Amino acid sequence: MLGLAAAALTACDQGLEAIDRRTLALLDERTREINAEVLPQWPRPDVPSGNAGPIFGPDPVNLRTRNPSADQIGFTPRSGSPSDDPGAAPETATATLLNLAAAIGYAVANSREYQTAAEAYVIQALNLLIERHRWGPRFFDQVRTEVSAVGDDGVFDAAQGVVNDLSVRQRLPYGGEVSASLLAAAAWDLNRRVGDSTVQDADIILRGDIPLLRGAGLAAREDLIQAERNLIYAAREFERFRREFVFAIASDYLDLVVRSQAISNAIRQVQAFEQAEQRELALFRSGRQAGFQAGLAAQDTLFARDRLASQEEQFKLAIDRFKVRIGMPTEQPMAIEVDSLGLPAPAVAIDQAVAIGLRYRLDLQNERDRLADAQRRVDVARNNLLPDLNLSGFASIPTDPDKRRAGVDFSPGDANLGAGVTLDIPLDREIERARLRQAQIAMEQVARRYSQSRDTIAVNIRSAVRNIDLALFSIRIQEQNVRIAKLREASIAAAPDRASARDRSDAIEARLRAEDSLAVAQRDLQVAILGYLLATDQLRVGANGAILPLDGMTLTR
Repeated sequence: MLGLAAAALTACDQGLEAIDRRTLALLDERTREINAEVLPQWPRPDVPSGNAGPIFGPDPVNLRTRNPSADQIGFTPRSGSPSDDPGAAPETATATLLNLAAAIGYAVANSREYQTAAEAYVIQALNLLIERHRWGPRFFDQVRTEVSAVGDDGVFDAAQGVVNDLSVRQRLPYGGEVSASLLAAAAWDLNRRVGDSTVQDADIILRGDIPLLRGAGLAAREDLIQAERNLIYAAREFERFRREFVFAIASDYLDLVVRSQAISNAIRQVQAFEQAEQRELALFRSGRQAGFQAGLAAQDTLFARDRLASQEEQFKLAIDRFKVRIGMPTEQPMAIEVDSLGLPAPAVAIDQAVAIGLRYRLDLQNERDRLADAQRRVDVARNNLLPDLNLSGFASIPTDPDKRRAGVDFSPGDANLGAGVTLDIPLDREIERARLRQAQIAMEQVARRYSQSRDTIAVNIRSAVRNIDLALFSIRIQEQNVRIAKLREASIAAAPDRASARDRSDAIEARLRAEDSLAVAQRDLQVAILGYLLATDQLRVGANGAILPLDGMTLTR
């Protein structure tokens, strides 16, 4: 018996490998069923073998807490004047350069958020494997041994017995269960040292229980049906998550691009202010300009440097947060390229977009199918109001009772047979009626949730289409602003003596705002187009997170 237990422990790893293979096969089946191509990948945790020792630490109850008092924590004040450079020291290590596609690919491979979503899909597949196993033939083998002694005036007659119960059970598709057992027993009289003191016999036992009313039909398979459907829901949810995840990563990356462009614009602004400051200072020294004009120019330069330092710090913080989201170590230096999705604006009417979205949205399909689940649960609750009418039967075939050591010499002529019908009159179904009412109310709630989801999705799609139009309009406006700002600077440069320091400062500020606003509008357009594809579930994502072009779509970078 100890050897069998040890063998079972050593076979654990092989059994888990078989589970992994069956899980992947099931995931592949369901993923292809919803016309998706990407299977979730998850790291297989190492399973300790039977002799790996305890999984707990030396003291699993008394945990150590590090919380020193104030006098145990050292603090060194900074000496000297404030730093001239608020930024961190320059990074000496080689930075990882990422464009948009590389950033999405890195996030798909390393993001904790993505991994958690993939594991949720895997868990649903394992739940289905568990439920399917319950509906297949299940084998059991139990070995029992015991020693007994019966006393008679101080004299004890001792005996030892061993019973092996090998059985198989099978649940029936429309309710009930059948089982078959082989019960083998052997007994020894321990007081007898000589002679034949062993008794051996065996029995074949067949049993069956079949419900005819309550618990019969499809109601008996409700758990299996729901598990099958839950895996389809999980496949849709994982595919929908992948699209939302790519949208979020792309939006964050484009935001970093805008911040990077704003810093470049701010650097040019500082340079322009410095040139204006030098010019005003030269005019003041030559007596051609009042001193306060040079002071105004110097202030503008200082303000611009302060804004630049703040933008650079905010950019570093945004980079660190982006690293956390894509799963990159925060200490790893990272640089981004000025990149774009290159998505063309779609020519689509609002009503057409809504119709497409209501037809394709995977989460809306889940809500619709969950309404069918709620209706089915009402049927199951109504089935529980029926009387219990069960058909049962058994057969027991022993070995030859005339043989002390019968072995496997079964004697069908000595079999015991029995059958019966049990009717449980439903005198008390108060709880079942209350649960039926709960199921009916829950079905109404699911129906309202489906209706609300449908309306909410329609509103979001309409907003997504309008956002594209708004972004296109904003781009045209900001392009005009940039042209006007450049003409304004050019006119000042053409007649420098007719412009004050404030005029130059205002012109530089106006150009900076226009260029920053144009970069934001260009980012907003790409995000709006991607958001429209996501809202209508027309967004298609490849295995590495790459955005797949649709028929007729040409990506321009």
